[in-house]
Amino acid sequence: MPTTKFTTTIKALDDIGNLKPGAAIKDIESWEKFLEAHEVEGAKKLVTDLNSLKKLLAAEELDGGKIKTLMAKLGKETTALAGHAKSGEGEHIKKLGEKLSSAL
Repeated sequence: MPTTKFTTTIKALDDIGNLKPGAAIKDIESWEKFLEAHEVEGAKKLVTDLNSLKKLLAAEELDGGKIKTLMAKLGKETTALAGHAKSGEGEHIKKLGEKLSSAL
């Protein structure tokens, strides 16, 4: 995956207070497609949890507590994937995982 995808998502998480749910859902869907196309240990769990996050963000009323908890879980899962990454991507994946864990 191009590093721009990581950079774009990390930048969005840096400004999460201004991130609209619709924009976040589009980004999540992009990550789901990417992960579904790769057989990496832990990717299926990430897709399941990303789908759960997407549902929380699409709800009429956002539940900040559930979103925060799920994002922290996604952060841990993403960071764990960094060790299985192709060379050069591991550091980007780790940084994204750390950002997810601390975004809210």
